[in-house]
Amino acid sequence: MRIILRKLTSKDTALFYAWWNDQELRRLTSDSSEQMSKQEVEDKIAQHLLNKDYFDFIVEADQKPVGHLLIKEEKSEFVFYIAISEKDYWNKGIGTEATRLACKWFFENFPQEESLLLEVHDSNHRAIHVYEKIGFEKIGECRYKNARPTNKMAIRRDTFNAG
Repeated sequence: MRIILRKLTSKDTALFYAWWNDQELRRLTSDSSEQMSKQEVEDKIAQHLLNKDYFDFIVEADQKPVGHLLIKEEKSEFVFYIAISEKDYWNKGIGTEATRLACKWFFENFPQEESLLLEVHDSNHRAIHVYEKIGFEKIGECRYKNARPTNKMAIRRDTFNAG
């Protein structure tokens, strides 16, 4: 299966309306279970497209959009987010390859940066396994107000497993 990352466009809004309103995905990736209206999704995508500190990509498997990833600059650090949102594509190595491609893109485009961070719910064992396979290491824990325990992880340029 050929995995590529392509830039997010406004034409992707309909995908996000379905993805962001899927309860199982929200349980794995978010602390909110509230449904989003089409307008809220459109507004959120528009914000992402306008923000110069957001690097949004659609994950495609054999030319089919199956997920989203984001690298964003936040408080002088870069933070990584990913969701393979099409459940028929889970457990096929797509998240691993997309994460590897994103890390490769990040370290090539930001040569001054030594690490990339992420947060993952400690109950999301499948995601943690993917991150560790690529070279992310747990660096701490946090708990947001009314949220589940979350692991903080980082990958360093010198420990990135490019494949």
